[in-house]
Amino acid sequence: MGRFLYISAAALALCSGVAAEPSAEPRRGELTLHDLVDRANKALRGDSSHGHMTMTIVTPSWTRSLEIEGWNKQREYAFIAIHAPAKDKGNVTLRRKNEMWLWLHKVERVIKVPPTMMHSAWQGSDFTYEDIVKADSVVKDYTHSLLDKKTEGDHTVYQIKADPKPEAPVVWGKVLLWIAVYGEPGKEEVVPVREEDYNERNELVRTIALTDVKRMGGRLLPAKLECLPSKKAGQKTVLQYHELEFDVPLAEDFFSLSRLQKGSKS
Repeated sequence: MGRFLYISAAALALCSGVAAEPSAEPRRGELTLHDLVDRANKALRGDSSHGHMTMTIVTPSWTRSLEIEGWNKQREYAFIAIHAPAKDKGNVTLRRKNEMWLWLHKVERVIKVPPTMMHSAWQGSDFTYEDIVKADSVVKDYTHSLLDKKTEGDHTVYQIKADPKPEAPVVWGKVLLWIAVYGEPGKEEVVPVREEDYNERNELVRTIALTDVKRMGGRLLPAKLECLPSKKAGQKTVLQYHELEFDVPLAEDFFSLSRLQKGSKS
């Protein structure tokens, strides 16, 4: 889902119990900061993927869960179908590069999401349409600097700050990422751990925690993603992944408007 998402990093190198200054220069064979952010961003999507998940939206007054099936390709295409609850069953969200489309099953109507709606909540969650369209923005629209690095058991955690490039059309004024790296050089597995999104006034807007790390689709991944808005007490959105498969052969016309109108049955 768009952030079928994306994304965090942390760091602090320890030597004999004494913290060393983190170095932004990778040693030979090490992943660069851009590599880390890119691979963390792709962790739950890959080059192409298909998955089943539950999205639960929690507020102080109500809780709502949706059963979702999603397909992604090259971080440019997404097809997201809702299978439950009954009142939302058959609704579909389609992303084709920078455009978003909706299929509303009950009224059998296709709607193109206008730019004015991009910041609106997707399905009433704490994610927006913009999150889906700009899922890889943190990779290509920001510069990355290392804040900290530390070893925790069998992995190393990097804390990375992402600052917008000049004139880049970004949503966030700053993003902090925590990314865990497992395995030896050349065989690394990169797992997003946490993301903090800040506005242009340097105010924390939301925190995304990625937990329940396990193997899915042959890869080490966080199976649970929890988004907590900073100014909405008692509210959160939780994505729990049940199945994920990667390198799924998906033609570009899989993400077509004609297929959108057929809903999730085609």
